[in-house]
Amino acid sequence: MGNRSITDEEIGLIKAMLALGMANDKIHLYFNRPDRPISPGRISNIKMNKYGPEVPRAADEAVSTFFKQFDSLQPSAPGMPMANYPITPQDAMDEIILRSFFTKGNDEIWRCIAGETDQHECKEGFNLRSFGRHLKTIAGFANHRGGYLFFGVKDKPEGFAVSGLKDDRFTETDQNKFSQTIRAALEPTPRFRVATLKFESMTVGVIHVEPHTSKPVIAGKSEGELIEGFIYYRYPGETRAICYADLRAILDERDRQSRESIMPMVQRLLELGPNDAMVANLANGQLEGGQRSILIDPQSLEQIKFIREGQFDEVNGAPTLRVIGEAQTVSADVISPVRTIREEVTVDAILRNFINQTPIEQPLSYFKQVSHEQAYTLPIFYYLHLAGQSRKEAVATLRTYKNARDNSRTEIVRLLNRDRTLRIKLGSTRTAKFNQIMNRSDTEILSSQQAREACSALTGMDVGDKRNFEYFHNILQKSLNVWELSDDDKVLLGYIRRAASRLDELEYGSLVSSE
Repeated sequence: MGNRSITDEEIGLIKAMLALGMANDKIHLYFNRPDRPISPGRISNIKMNKYGPEVPRAADEAVSTFFKQFDSLQPSAPGMPMANYPITPQDAMDEIILRSFFTKGNDEIWRCIAGETDQHECKEGFNLRSFGRHLKTIAGFANHRGGYLFFGVKDKPEGFAVSGLKDDRFTETDQNKFSQTIRAALEPTPRFRVATLKFESMTVGVIHVEPHTSKPVIAGKSEGELIEGFIYYRYPGETRAICYADLRAILDERDRQSRESIMPMVQRLLELGPNDAMVANLANGQLEGGQRSILIDPQSLEQIKFIREGQFDEVNGAPTLRVIGEAQTVSADVISPVRTIREEVTVDAILRNFINQTPIEQPLSYFKQVSHEQAYTLPIFYYLHLAGQSRKEAVATLRTYKNARDNSRTEIVRLLNRDRTLRIKLGSTRTAKFNQIMNRSDTEILSSQQAREACSALTGMDVGDKRNFEYFHNILQKSLNVWELSDDDKVLLGYIRRAASRLDELEYGSLVSSE
């Protein structure tokens, strides 16, 4: 287009810099010249695809070359500082970055100049109970280039004016609550961070979603506008089901990354040869190679899974696995694979896996999550038993959790040290219900009220009821089913938590040794 004041090449570079997370004002310094002044609003228009929308983003190599060439030149505008801007992206939640999306107009009104694009979405209000309606947008961001959700900003008809949050529900909501909601609905779980911005007396809530490294993110259940099994993608100004071309691009990129990541291992295997190399199967705990198999015990497997999150590099001194101990041979028929359940740690997952007595992959992560909950009454002994930890070891482990809630940590330590119990003495009404349960004369649990009464009675169970523990698990499962069909009945969930915790204390507390 001949009327443009900047070239298509420059527009492509600006788009690439925006993708790197550079602030508008920083980018403006690189392209504003005395002989060709441009308005800072031009950068905003390019960001919103209002200027040069058909121009593709420049490649990273082109941006790198541009920076190198720019460093060798004198600043073109006298007195204008032209810092050597790093190619490494700025932190997406840096306050400078966040504030670059807003400006105050001549009418004294703050507005989000980013508006709604393929990386920005504005919402006027916030309510955690209706947070499900935003899950589709979060999934769309994760499947594309990431993006920002702004709460306290009006929609397009209002010019994206900052209205501010009406109350403190956003600022008072623990990030863990956001995490639980997102993890329960999207697979794999997108990574995100939360922040707030102040504009005079107004507060804007911000959620930044990172592009996922293992796309596509899929809806695991239907909630709000989310439909189970759908793959959502963020398009300019809207989130909708992904089109075939974009899904194909995601799958092709994933295949490319897989090939690149596995080739160094294949090359190393070829260098070592089949007699000197083995493959660690972290799913079933075996080192496999040729005619040999080495079994890794489940407790050691936990540590290996933790270490593999780092980088295996002896040169740089990163976490490195060292195998120590006595090697023993066993026949293949005694090697029992470890059953793994790869499930995100949420309150309902902690309850469900205990109630169903399901072996899980990383039991200590469940114990850790309980310490992060404000309402800490949840099963813990089952997971400590699976992890092979004693009460003393659990107390020491608990003290290493920096983000554990102080009150929850204190009460869990008291429980581990046997300074408190989760048993609640039965009154007359609850005694009658407990006797009904014990006589198996009334086991129907179809309503929240029936589930509450049953779980309330179960908090009075004692060690002498051991022969009925399996039956109690069945009652808790029925109660959990009722809760899952309810509209997040928090009162019922509290009853289920207390009953499950008491059963856990009796059933598995004795299996967790003191030392």
